[in-house]
Amino acid sequence: MERVLGSGGMGRVYLASDAKLPGKRWAIKETLADTADYERIGNEARMLTRLRHPGLPQVVDFFPPDPEGRVFLVMEYIEGANLEEYAKKSQWKLDPEFLSGLALRICEVLEYLHAQDPPIIFRDLKPGNVMVGTDGEIRLIDFGIARSAGPERSADTVKLGTIGFAAPEQYEGRSDPSSDQYALGAVLLYLCTGGRFSEWTPEAQRALRRDLPPWTAPAIRRMLSRSREDRYGGIAEVKRLISPPADPEAEGNAPGGGSGGTSTVAVLGLFRGCGATHLAIAAAHALAREGSGRTAVVELERTAGAFERVALEWEGEPLRGRRTFAVRGVDYWPAANRETLAEVFGRGYRHVVLDLGVCAEARNFEELLRADFPLIVGSASEWRSGELIDFARREHARARPKWTYVLPFAAEEAVREMRRRLNHKRVYGLPGLSDPYSGEAGEELEPLIGALYSGRGRRTLWKRWSRT
Repeated sequence: MERVLGSGGMGRVYLASDAKLPGKRWAIKETLADTADYERIGNEARMLTRLRHPGLPQVVDFFPPDPEGRVFLVMEYIEGANLEEYAKKSQWKLDPEFLSGLALRICEVLEYLHAQDPPIIFRDLKPGNVMVGTDGEIRLIDFGIARSAGPERSADTVKLGTIGFAAPEQYEGRSDPSSDQYALGAVLLYLCTGGRFSEWTPEAQRALRRDLPPWTAPAIRRMLSRSREDRYGGIAEVKRLISPPADPEAEGNAPGGGSGGTSTVAVLGLFRGCGATHLAIAAAHALAREGSGRTAVVELERTAGAFERVALEWEGEPLRGRRTFAVRGVDYWPAANRETLAEVFGRGYRHVVLDLGVCAEARNFEELLRADFPLIVGSASEWRSGELIDFARREHARARPKWTYVLPFAAEEAVREMRRRLNHKRVYGLPGLSDPYSGEAGEELEPLIGALYSGRGRRTLWKRWSRT
């Protein structure tokens, strides 16, 4: 043993040199175990040795309890600093790009763990258990309380986790994959408030840094919901939210990075009857007609019922519980909830058009923030234009240059005036689209989504974060 790397209530971690391999060092975790836990600990250790992920240290050996009840796990030694030390060294001025990359990497590791059969719950995600290696890689360490979650495991044997980062249900002896999601939100809030807060409060919200990406505050707030039902449907949904948006100016790659990635168009209406659903359907069919990949259109405002009427028009009968139907090569997903949306994005579509309606649910607004092509439908008419102006003022902090404002039936003069009032270039009029199902509106929609048409725009959908 060279030295103690750390210690806590669960035991100690030692740095040890390999007697047979000069220069090779290992981290050895020592834990005192109760006799009743021997079988559980053995099963857990065998489970850990099977894991293979670049964001996890490799567990290479396990020594069962000795006469004193001491259990030893031998794992890869990660040279670097834990996240708490790393943040303090930088005086809590972590670059926003680093924070996004950190969150994305943690999501990837948790997604891998939760995908095991049965799912593995980390349960003690905190700054001290996240290592920033000297190679710039992020790894989760200390699997002392990770456990498998099966249907028969309605409760944990003990209440474990770290105060301030553990989900509320863990204090009741229960945990599931959403508990790790809560902990991720707590870690991000802690880093984004200079180490001051790990629970969402009005004071914590005010303490958030002002230079963060637009997804940060709403994502952290939702992950830190006390009720598991109010959090995201899964870590994959969090990962998709955090993933960097497309760069419309990048060249050399087709939509989706040329590798089958999904491009998203989100259509938000500012008032009922503004034509948002009409535009979403027309956009989906224009993309399908271009032949650049499978296309879906998703109805996210569940009370609207517009897609139910579409099914009745085209098929002559109601859906009767069917989750999807097709019209002229476009898959329609009516009355979609968050779980359904995650399924849609797992189906391998090249293009997904989201009909947000008037965005009655605040969480649906997140889809506009992360869409590749966000379209906001308003009106240039004298009695309706105020709604668009009010929206722009209210959302100015989250607005991005790629937002496109669409004004159906607006004259060119009215469009120019709205550009001036909004101080925003991407404001376009749109003529009437008499048949949104025909796919023949490609030319009219060119200013809005033309970069998605096959062979026209070229861009990179996802950028991978890397430490510089």
